[in-house]
Parts: sequence; C-alpha cells; structure tokens
Amino acid sequence: MPSILPRFDFRTELGAATDQGSKRSDNEDAHLVAPHIAVFAVADGMGGHRAGEVAARLAIEEVSAFLGSPSAVRAVERYVSNAVLDSRRKVLALLRRAVEQANARIRREGQDNPEYSGMGTTLDVVWLARDHAFIAHAGDGRVYLARARAVLQLTSDHTLAARSARAPDGLGITIAEAPTGSGVTNALGLSDAVEVDTLFVDLGPRDRLLLCTDGVHGQLEGEQEIAELLRSGPPDATARALVQRAGEGGRDNATAIVIEIADRFVKRPDRDRGLSPADLDNARQSPLLADLPLPVALTALSAAVEIEVPSGAAVPRSIASDLVAYIVLEGLVQHPDGRSVGAGALLYPESLLGVWGQAGPPVAQQTSRLLRVRADDFAEICREPRFAAELYRRLAAHLARLAVKAGGAPGGTPAPGALQRRG
Repeated sequence: MPSILPRFDFRTELGAATDQGSKRSDNEDAHLVAPHIAVFAVADGMGGHRAGEVAARLAIEEVSAFLGSPSAVRAVERYVSNAVLDSRRKVLALLRRAVEQANARIRREGQDNPEYSGMGTTLDVVWLARDHAFIAHAGDGRVYLARARAVLQLTSDHTLAARSARAPDGLGITIAEAPTGSGVTNALGLSDAVEVDTLFVDLGPRDRLLLCTDGVHGQLEGEQEIAELLRSGPPDATARALVQRAGEGGRDNATAIVIEIADRFVKRPDRDRGLSPADLDNARQSPLLADLPLPVALTALSAAVEIEVPSGAAVPRSIASDLVAYIVLEGLVQHPDGRSVGAGALLYPESLLGVWGQAGPPVAQQTSRLLRVRADDFAEICREPRFAAELYRRLAAHLARLAVKAGGAPGGTPAPGALQRRG
C-alpha cells in the first residue's frame, strides 16, 4: 500500500530485503528504511571478527540520528518551502556532513577498541524531499534510477577497477586499498577524511530507486538483468527477487531497497524541477540539443543526472567504467589547452559514441553544475529511431566541426588519430 512520507510530494511504495549468502558466516550489511524522515540507506561493512558488521551498524545509526535531528529537519523544511539553489545546496551539504560524522564515529570506535581496528563500511543514502532525491555515496554500493526509457546508474564505484578504467591507457596508478583486499578505495573508516559524492535527481510517477550493496549488483549479469528485475513486480517482491537472484552465486551478503514513486498528491506552484527555465535554456544551447523540439530535448535530458563539481576539481571522463559526457549548466570549466567554456558547453562528446579521447580532463574554474549523461543511457534513449536521428545527427555535426578546427583537438575531443574505441 502506498505510503506518505513527510515533505515529499508523491506517495511511495517501499521494499527491502537482505541475505547473508551461503558462503558467509555473518551478514555485515546493514540498511535503513525510515519513512518517518524520508531517509533510506544501505551499508556494506568490511573487517574481520564482525568488525564490518559493527561499522555498517554505526554508519546507519549515525545517519539516522543526524538526518532526523531538529536542525536537519529545519534545513530540509526550508528547502521545501523555498526551493532555491542555495537551500538545495544546504541540504546536500547537510547530507555530506551526516556521512562525515558517521566516518568520524567509526574511526573513534576503531581507535578505542583494538578488535575493531581497521573496520570500514560503504554507505549510500537517499533523502527524499519535494519531488527530488538527495543522494550521498561512498564506496562500491550503488544507487540506480529506473525510468520508462532508461535505467541509470547514478553513483560511481570507488574501487581500483573503476579508477583504473578512468585512467588513460598506459598510466599506472597506486591507490590505498581497503584492508580487506576488496578493491574499495574510498569508504567510511579507512581514513579521517572520506570522499562523499552527492547528487540531486528529479523524480516523477513510476520512477523507481534501487539502493544496493555490491553483493547484489556484483552478482547479476550486467545492467540488463538489473533493469529487468528492477522494473518488474511490486517493490517488496522486486527487492526479494534481486537479493534471491544475487544469492544464487552465494558469494557475498546482499541487500536491496526499492522505492517506487507513485502518484503525486502535493501540487506546488513553485515546483523545483531541478532544471529551472534558465537551466533548460542553457542545456538547449548545447550542440547536442540545439534547435531540438522541446519534447525531444526533455526526453534526451531524462537520461541526465545533475552533479556539482567543486572549483579546482577535474571532470572525469568515465564513471563505473562507463564513458560519460556533460552539459555545463552553470560555472566555468577550463580545457587543457587553456580555453574556458561555460553554460551550454558539451564536454567529452565522443563519449556518447563509446570513444575514448586521450586529451586531459577539463577542470572546474569555479563551482560548476553539470548534467552528466552515460554513453549506455544515451544509447538506450536512441533506441527509438526518431530520437536517434535527431541526436546522432547533431552529435556527428558537432564532432565534425571540432575535427575541422586546428587538427580536431578542441573541446576535449582528440584528433581523429587519437580516438580509441572502447571494446
């Protein structure tokens, strides 16, 4: 039966499931389903002698307490009543702080109790407000968004494998790894500072969110199988099916939370749809969307996720081993050749064709908001011929213009001889 969550504009249906796995003696996963504060989370603990179980539990406890505190409730209520960019950023900052506080507690417990030394946990958190999901991520758990035309992997794995995939061919990397040998390069408890990715995602009727540990996504046969399972059945049955299917491999604990967005029951005259009219205008200035009919542009943008890149940070070419492109909504980004581009710029256009360019990454000159589109999600949108014709024609024209300019190196697109097809 659909539930009503505080400060969220849609009814929801929820499902959760967890399984120890036949080859594990303990379940070191933990999860949070807290509809009274519209917060959901999964954690996958790491460390021997049940230390991982402790780390995951502590992370869930801290996030629940922090985001349920009066100060957090006031902050999200301010966003709900006045959904401007500043109030949105404050909610994201608060979410990031909740994860950092959980990390600090795990570190303290590990230092105070020798049997817990070195323990850690991944953590993924979803906080719902108005018609959006605020998401925080650290580790190799994942959050997916299933829409009518695409299933989007919203988070990027913090693992050696994902980091290696982001590195240009031939470049060696040396990264501190989790003590368990899991390949996780960033998680709570590993150091005094934890890297927290945050995202802000529009939601609509019939969307589904999946939070899961790597015991789920790591056991399934790619995103196609995840998409098929995620789109079928009521949420509680879907969560059980995902965990059951993952359990057939039996190699790891597996936990899944499924959130289905049902009907809207709160109507707002000032709905913050993420893409404000100004943002939409900026996005439609990009070479990919220029002069497209609005319905086609909105369909293309349904595969995009808004991210914020801090000043001085590089814009990555791939996430979770998948090539991505970006449209700049706000801010300035500098290419390796020194050129600065702003709203409407298209970064890594070749990624949408599955091509890996060898130019260095652009860097944000100021805090910038970008729309991120994965190549696989773009391809799924383009399965419909009328969308494919419009979008691929514009993409081809843009790449041709870049190739003509001074040897074809501008805009993060390398000269034709420097392009590599990702197999």
